[in-house]
Amino acid sequence: MGLARSALLRGGLLLGGTLLGLVLSSAVHLWWGTTGSVLLTVIAMIGNATALGFVYASGRSFRFANVPLICGMLALFLLYMVGAIAVRDIALTLVGADAEAVVDRTWTTSHRGSETQHCTLRHTDGTPIRRELESNCEGHDRGDVIPVVLDPEERFAPVAGPKSDLSALGELQAMAGAGLVLLVSVAIGSVPARHAPAPRTSNRGAPTSGAP
Repeated sequence: MGLARSALLRGGLLLGGTLLGLVLSSAVHLWWGTTGSVLLTVIAMIGNATALGFVYASGRSFRFANVPLICGMLALFLLYMVGAIAVRDIALTLVGADAEAVVDRTWTTSHRGSETQHCTLRHTDGTPIRRELESNCEGHDRGDVIPVVLDPEERFAPVAGPKSDLSALGELQAMAGAGLVLLVSVAIGSVPARHAPAPRTSNRGAPTSGAP
């Protein structure tokens, strides 16, 4: 019973920490943008991955332990990468509205050889939109009119395309699969190591083998 309780405690703490990190990174992604979300996601992933590695290091050793450990690490990565996007799409599906916006300014950033085009928007009546476009603005120039999904209260960044394209079903399915893999990985690694019983000693203090 003690081994089962210890395994549940280890697994529960790790899964709880992962869920907390996912909630925080998704909230930052919605309200403060991609940069802050990426920074918090990296910190949370490092913490969760370290905790998962500690679970395997302090648990029962067995052959091919690296296989479920690596699968768990990959599941963590997928959960964080897909989770923030899924939360964004769900939020805009609930509160967003289809609209047209005018590209006001464009610029490009480079990171490790890949380029991302950004742009700010304004309403067709000329009113500026506070948050820049969440999606990649590639292929659009200043003055272009593009369809977007807007939060009327501008709490969340606009996303390019019609609202009908914001279905999070595929993202939720990917998260469910990754969550299941992580759960199995945690369950495998959470079993504590069995400690060998201390040898019995005779009255003189010398260990005995137990033989008559």
